[in-house]
Amino acid sequence: MNKRISAYFLTAALLISTHSFAEENHFGDVYELDDVTVTARKAEETAKDVPFSISVIGGDELSNRGIQNFEDMLKQSVGVEVNTYGGVSTGIVRMRGTGALQNASPDDTSVIINIDGIANNVGSATLGTLDVEQVEVLKGPQGTLMGRNSQSGAINIITKKPTREFEGYLRGEYGEKHTFLTEGAVSGPFSKTLSGRLAVKYAGNDSQVTYYGTAEPVTKPRDFGIRGTLLWQPASKTKATLIYSHEEVLKRFGAEVLMPYDDKQQTDIPKDSAYADKFMNSGTLNIEHEFSRALFNSITGYAQSSVNENNYVYNGIVYRKLMGMTGEGVMKREMDDSSFNQEFRFSSKPHDKVFWVTGVNYYHMDRDADLPGGYDSLNPAGWYNAEMNNNFKISSAAVFAETTVPVAEKIKLTAGLRFTDEEKEYDADWKASAVNPNSVRQAEDSGKITDSYFTGRAAVGYELTKQTNIYAVYARGHKTAGFNEWASGFIDGSRADRYYKETETDSYEIGFKYEADNKKYGLNGSAFFNDNKDDHVLVYDVSTRLTQVENFDTESKGVELEGYAKLGHFLISGGVGYTNAEITSVPQGSSSGAEEGNSVPDTPEWNATLSIAHFQHLPAFFGMKNPVLFTKVTDRYMGKRAGDTADNFEMDSYHKLDARIGIQNGSLEVYVWGDNLLDEYYDLYGWYFGKSYVDGSDVVVGMPSKGRTVGAGAAFYF
Repeated sequence: MNKRISAYFLTAALLISTHSFAEENHFGDVYELDDVTVTARKAEETAKDVPFSISVIGGDELSNRGIQNFEDMLKQSVGVEVNTYGGVSTGIVRMRGTGALQNASPDDTSVIINIDGIANNVGSATLGTLDVEQVEVLKGPQGTLMGRNSQSGAINIITKKPTREFEGYLRGEYGEKHTFLTEGAVSGPFSKTLSGRLAVKYAGNDSQVTYYGTAEPVTKPRDFGIRGTLLWQPASKTKATLIYSHEEVLKRFGAEVLMPYDDKQQTDIPKDSAYADKFMNSGTLNIEHEFSRALFNSITGYAQSSVNENNYVYNGIVYRKLMGMTGEGVMKREMDDSSFNQEFRFSSKPHDKVFWVTGVNYYHMDRDADLPGGYDSLNPAGWYNAEMNNNFKISSAAVFAETTVPVAEKIKLTAGLRFTDEEKEYDADWKASAVNPNSVRQAEDSGKITDSYFTGRAAVGYELTKQTNIYAVYARGHKTAGFNEWASGFIDGSRADRYYKETETDSYEIGFKYEADNKKYGLNGSAFFNDNKDDHVLVYDVSTRLTQVENFDTESKGVELEGYAKLGHFLISGGVGYTNAEITSVPQGSSSGAEEGNSVPDTPEWNATLSIAHFQHLPAFFGMKNPVLFTKVTDRYMGKRAGDTADNFEMDSYHKLDARIGIQNGSLEVYVWGDNLLDEYYDLYGWYFGKSYVDGSDVVVGMPSKGRTVGAGAAFYF
């Protein structure tokens, strides 16, 4: 409590100190707010005209908030839930309580990530917030235009493109726990028709988890990324954008730290026995042409990634609590996947009276997930004391269209439909190691799933006043059935654990969007109801390390408010959301322990964000002719939430309070920053291991967040 009070007093003092220098006649042009243009429906329009909930965060705003990683970026909007245990491909993202309760495979995702028009699942999204122009958070099913795996929403990430004038920036930061960031970008023309942009980032820190009995961090994660963009404009109405990116995410660690956490977050495993490295390459080609009455886009994308994981099975601290003893064991994984995406579409021009977009899409993915060998001293006949090779393939073809038509002076109707034909295949072979005593020495399996389905959206919008639009929307979301990547039942002759069912969502939303004529105030509100059939939970038996996918019906309902206000030298933005999400149907014979009426895990009833920015011109000093003092304070609140479907444990509520204060003078910016100023070790995820054989208490593990970190930084713009 003392830490929390001190942090709030610190941030309040920073704001008061900046306000004391206020000179109203100098500040009006520092932070201008213009119409927000989005591509949420794959064609340019204002955010106010989009007939569903959308949150928009500019790239400069992400930098001002100190957001550097993908998870923190997603948490800037209310209603978005992120669960991760720290590995390289471990994220679960849901919106408004809708989505897989526990992912059964990398393809079992309900929120699609679109980066410059190319779909990525959460595990393959790259480069975090490097050189980003804008992030758009689209809430509710987006299958009409975004396609597969957008059952509960989508994230649009638009990176900065080459400019016709030479520009760029350099940024460096350093803080506690050896936290550092170096990044920069340069952009400009090569000729009259060709421009380029290059952005680079290298960042790292020490893990907050240390080896048992020491202060040595388990890993020192490092991220390296580079993105190059070429823009060719051979004619006034034709342009082509080519983007290539490479990223390395190194020395990640998916921890199992015994709850409750304390100041020493430790794991008892051998040194250097657990890590994960990931390498990613991607390329995108976007060809655009303006016809007399329409715009044409051809978007081609290719992505490739490889992952090497080494997981030590037994954290001695956890297993001594669980069993009174520990064991030895390692599970290694090698994963390689490649994907290809092609889309052709035509759309209306900006400001056309009738909005429309139509197109076709093709997607193919080929993924290998191999176990090159492992061992388990307490379960030597286990399924991963072996060599195992899995191959998964996905092919998907779709045709789509959506239009918004004015039918009266103030009324617009929206209708959209998408037809998708999808096929999934897998092959697996397993071979016991020489020391595995299992009587089964070798096994093979294969499977195929086909699915054809419609997704769509219907909405009505009404212009209540020139400043206020109201809307109502119905949307259908769908997620194709698939294969449990962790299934091993075929080894002993069963295949029941391999498959999970398709999922469907019926979503209903009403809302309003208000924006003042002078752009100084804005407020959006919505109420929603989602009916979800057969979503997935991965049930895991700690003692046997076997998994089973079960299908639960759930529903979620709630309200959200998001808005902003420019008050003198202050810009205040934020939102608050209430979500009631519960399990409405549990399959017979479920081994999860779940009951009807239980809460959907990791979905808080209340969540909120608040950001306060202040910019103020100062008198010249120390040779600075036109210094501007800036302050940014951001708070993210997450309420209490169920830890699993059986309500075995609860994850505590928390505030994550961040701040930065600095001075801008011309092209130079210097600042100090503080991350998690309240020093709260909140849960990134939680997992129930069961009752202790030693004392009968509950054994729960999780991955704690980093504690308070402070540092300094500087940026130079040219």
